[in-house]
Amino acid sequence: MNTIAVLALLGTVIALFALSALLKMVRDLQNEVRGMASVAPVPTMQRSVPRFASADGLPTFVLVVREECYNCAERARRLALTPGSAVQGHLVLLAATPGCADWVASTDVTAIIDADLLGTVAVGATPSLVKYAADGTEEWRRAVGSDEDLDTYLGVSVQEPIEVR
Repeated sequence: MNTIAVLALLGTVIALFALSALLKMVRDLQNEVRGMASVAPVPTMQRSVPRFASADGLPTFVLVVREECYNCAERARRLALTPGSAVQGHLVLLAATPGCADWVASTDVTAIIDADLLGTVAVGATPSLVKYAADGTEEWRRAVGSDEDLDTYLGVSVQEPIEVR
């Protein structure tokens, strides 16, 4: 019985040493991550698309969509319902297929159906919103997962919910 108690105590001590070593490894990794955060971000290539430049000095917000994407259709309809006066900039829908233009027909949103231009913009996921400065230089790009995301990225504060058709 004494032998079992001694072995259990020895096992506990060994487990404590192992746990201490693991904790030290975690702390070292945390310090490395903190050090990486203080390093300046790697500059990314700025894309410039002259077609999205504007003479009035306002930015252009481009919603990139695909016709087969249900979320793309929902975000495009939300964009179409967004009052043009509520956005400080121009609204554009960019797609490769003509069916997408129907989502924003007869609204303040300009539909551009151009597969080559879509390749130039080169988003990784749809729907995505890309903001271009007045000179056509890309400022940022965001995947748009919900209507609330779209409103936030456009800087629209909605007093009442907008109904999607």
